[in-house]
Amino acid sequence: MRSPRILPLAALAIFSASWIACHNSDTTTAPGSLANVTVTGPGSSTSGQSFTMNVAATAVGINTVQNVVVTVMIPPQCTVNSLDASSGTTATTSGGTVTWTIGSLDSNSQSQVHINVTGTLPAGSGAQTVTFQASLSGNGITSGSAVASASVQINP
Repeated sequence: MRSPRILPLAALAIFSASWIACHNSDTTTAPGSLANVTVTGPGSSTSGQSFTMNVAATAVGINTVQNVVVTVMIPPQCTVNSLDASSGTTATTSGGTVTWTIGSLDSNSQSQVHINVTGTLPAGSGAQTVTFQASLSGNGITSGSAVASASVQINP
């Protein structure tokens, strides 16, 4: 008769332990600090012509996110022509990387950087799809948790 009583108690203990474990691994790593990054651009472009990729960082939590930096990987088929970052932020390019330093991203706010690039294909090659990937980091944002990408087909 004792076995039937122990089974429900054991199940309750296991359920309680798993519930606590789920709440300790919450994706919000700083109280109220949540942010995301988006990348948008045209679906296609012609080799040798410029186009603009838009990257946006948004604070969606109730607190300001500090020390925000967005890194954008530029495909090797593309050359950065210009960068236009939101007021109070800076963007630089080196090699195939754009580093966009935002600093503080206030709660429920958004900053943007517009990256004008030219996609170039080797002579005689067919269309290629290139992917731009952005990764956001900041205080309380786990590395790799705010990543976005967009692809553009470059036609000959």
